[in-house]
Amino acid sequence: MLDPRQLQLLHEVARTGSYSAAARELGFSQPAVSYQMRRLEREVGAQLTVRIGRAMKLTAAGTALLAHTERILAAVRAAEDQLAELSNGGAGTVRLAAFPSACATLLPAAMAAMRRSSPQVEVRLVQAEPPRARELVRRGSADVALGYHYPDLRASEMEAGAGPERHEVLVEDIHLVLPMDHPAASQRLVEPARLAEATFLVASSQFEARLQALASAAGFTPKTLMMVDDYVAMQALVAAGFGVALVPDLAMRAHRDPRIVTRTLAGWPRRHVRLVYWPDMLRVEPVRALVGNLVEAADAVSSRTT
Repeated sequence: MLDPRQLQLLHEVARTGSYSAAARELGFSQPAVSYQMRRLEREVGAQLTVRIGRAMKLTAAGTALLAHTERILAAVRAAEDQLAELSNGGAGTVRLAAFPSACATLLPAAMAAMRRSSPQVEVRLVQAEPPRARELVRRGSADVALGYHYPDLRASEMEAGAGPERHEVLVEDIHLVLPMDHPAASQRLVEPARLAEATFLVASSQFEARLQALASAAGFTPKTLMMVDDYVAMQALVAAGFGVALVPDLAMRAHRDPRIVTRTLAGWPRRHVRLVYWPDMLRVEPVRALVGNLVEAADAVSSRTT
């Protein structure tokens, strides 16, 4: 019989890359972790880790067990939360991780609905971009994550395999943000070549790589000025003439600078917003209620135009 505590150790060893780091994360001694890992290996009848340099890596058997481990631990957490909810008369806590523009648009309506229907439930929110938000769900540090992705082959390959459920709730446009006096401002659909001389304000290295690929296909190398992860500041910089930018629709809904215009950049993909959670967590009523309210909030946004 597999021991969930030992499976938790395996999960932390895989995440941190060492027995000592796993011990620190879980509050154990390093010898205790080594002992429990040996017991787990005897239980499954296979070596689960191997030392490569200074790091512990999972063997093929360890990798296979890890895929089941995450689901098992999620099921255990769901059972614990469900029992806690029953013993507390329906009260409980839901931990949500979400990216900033969703926090300013989708979350207020969803959390207000939660307050009306389940005032005894506390929603704890942490802002996190999609990679970190997904990891929080995988580790059990969040019950639900609200993230996004662009539907290209590389992203699909990276996210293939076992893991939490992904439920798409919204597909949003990405707006090309221009100063009012920009030469391309008179066109609704702007070809990338029209921006060959423009300076782009970029939000992340991942965004810059996507921009480089689009510009290369159009025959030029884009100029980038700075990394700006605040879309309010980005719009203000565009209005002041420091460059052009690409801003998601949710961010435009949260704040729109009156000194800019928005257009569509040909060839730039739409952004897919989705919920990430372990299916077993939907057995917990507060989690299921929050997921439902987030879906309704996304539906309401989809029914309106910017």
